[in-house]
Amino acid sequence: MNYKVLIAAALAATVVQATTVEEEVPDGWFKNGSALQECQAGVDSQLAASGLANITLRCDTAVDGFISVMQQFSAEAYRGNRLRYSALIKSEDLGGWGGLWMRVDEVLNRETSAFDNMQNRPVKSTTDWQRYDIVLDVSPTAGAISIGMLLGGGPGQLWVRDLRLEIVGPNVPTTDMATGQNLPLEPVNLQLSR
Repeated sequence: MNYKVLIAAALAATVVQATTVEEEVPDGWFKNGSALQECQAGVDSQLAASGLANITLRCDTAVDGFISVMQQFSAEAYRGNRLRYSALIKSEDLGGWGGLWMRVDEVLNRETSAFDNMQNRPVKSTTDWQRYDIVLDVSPTAGAISIGMLLGGGPGQLWVRDLRLEIVGPNVPTTDMATGQNLPLEPVNLQLSR
């Protein structure tokens, strides 16, 4: 018996199993993005077998776009409230970046009234499980809320589990990238002084 071949086959099977992504996403979620052909999104079968519900995103090479898993639902039950979307995230060898994302769209014109994709505080490189939050205000006229996770640029893999969506108080600061939180409260230097 050729033990070298047997050992090589066992190692190859282990590597494949460790990075296996079941391309099916959990019910209620769907894949989107500009890198659907180059990247994978689904469930890590090893985590699922150990009882941990999860979504994983993986790109084996660098890509110009992104891959995401998301869902959209009515904003009716959340109108006028501040909403926190959070999850545990783990990453491995991210050459690009990853994170959660959330968007609030208005009912009449469907324009985005609040948005955050963590691009200003991305998950990068290799990290252990850590909780990340997005906090947005849902306007009284909001029509839809979208939530998801994304991996941009590749290569690497991102795992997401223990997702939560909860109403929080006004004392929790928002992470909204659409409102320009860092803008001055009034115009400055209208005299154009140096």
